[in-house]
Amino acid sequence: MTLDPTTFNPMIKEHYAPGPVINMALQNNKAIGLLNKRSKKAEGQGGGKYWVQPVQYADPGGGSVDFATANAYTDNESQFVQFQVTRKKHYRVVKVDNEVIEATADGNIDAFEPAFDEFDRAMRAEGNYLNFRFFRGKGGSIGRMTNSSFGTAVMTLDDPAGTWGVRKNDVVTLSATDGTGSLKSGSLKVASVQRRAGTITFTGNISAGVATAAQNDFVFLAGDYNGASSGLVDWAPDAAPSATTFYNVDRTADTDMLGGSRIDGTDGRPVHELLIDMVVALDDLGGEPDIVFANPRALGTLTKQLEGKWVVMKGQGYGGQTADIGYKGWQVTLEGHEVTIFSDRCCQAKRLWMTQMNTWTMFSAGMAPTFIMKRSGNIIKPSESADAWESRIGEYYNFSNKAPGYTCNGQLA
Repeated sequence: MTLDPTTFNPMIKEHYAPGPVINMALQNNKAIGLLNKRSKKAEGQGGGKYWVQPVQYADPGGGSVDFATANAYTDNESQFVQFQVTRKKHYRVVKVDNEVIEATADGNIDAFEPAFDEFDRAMRAEGNYLNFRFFRGKGGSIGRMTNSSFGTAVMTLDDPAGTWGVRKNDVVTLSATDGTGSLKSGSLKVASVQRRAGTITFTGNISAGVATAAQNDFVFLAGDYNGASSGLVDWAPDAAPSATTFYNVDRTADTDMLGGSRIDGTDGRPVHELLIDMVVALDDLGGEPDIVFANPRALGTLTKQLEGKWVVMKGQGYGGQTADIGYKGWQVTLEGHEVTIFSDRCCQAKRLWMTQMNTWTMFSAGMAPTFIMKRSGNIIKPSESADAWESRIGEYYNFSNKAPGYTCNGQLA
């Protein structure tokens, strides 16, 4: 009998393709890259109880053609509020088995890149998380489940961009509310993610993991319920804010200046017309819009509809420094404003966010993200629970806005 490849397979050496492993998971985190950043270390800011953001939303009133009337007016002072923005926490613990480290430390071309690079990848994953949360709210959800039946392992999200918040082996939970009530009993473990389709497949049926699952339930990464940062959708919500205080401020005093603008484009108007309407809304409030964030699905349509040019904008480091990285955007002129449109796959698929970028700050106690064990003198330490090395990564941070009225929430059909 001939010795064929099947028979001899145990003796055939394995060779890996030369060159580095391409990281398809890495995303170009434009939103986080363009944000102003402040930390306690950088400028003595970001520490204390919370970030105090004062906002003036009205000049003195009480003017009159009659002097006596103007002189008698007692409430003519300028109007101010201060948002007391609390920090949020997030953690990521990565472990690498010691045997794996030793087995890949020989530099042989057949070995994968050194196992210690896993710690770098975990830091990058935390940056991806921050970028994802900037587009969402403090309730913590990644989206809503649109399923009407639950004897299936496949969940469909109302927004396909929400799938960028999860990956295989993550655990998710459900609730009828976005952080204002309670979680439902049970959980679901992710088996696979279908990002283009906007679906998540679990290791078992949804009804088996969460018996009370219902259509339009909010979906959360385990632990994120009512503990996430306040991103765009909180500062410029879909509907005018109610009297419920937001970081100690009742925004009904001036819903546009304190609660952002919103344009409902679900009537099917062309995307470029929605953009023009958003510019007009911000111009009307005195804003100077310069940035739009759009999901790549929307940006593809815009480049066909608008005359513009591709430009590169520098990212922002800590303490107001310019970062040594640039982001390519589509620059257009809208109603006299030079606006650069950036695609970000974390942005909701049916949403455009227009803003004046210098009104935003990501503040943090320490850098965000960071190795949270660095004060011990090491960023990597032996694991207490395994024959492995581990690193603890995370941040204490939030997003703040000094002029909420200069951000507009555009909703697409």
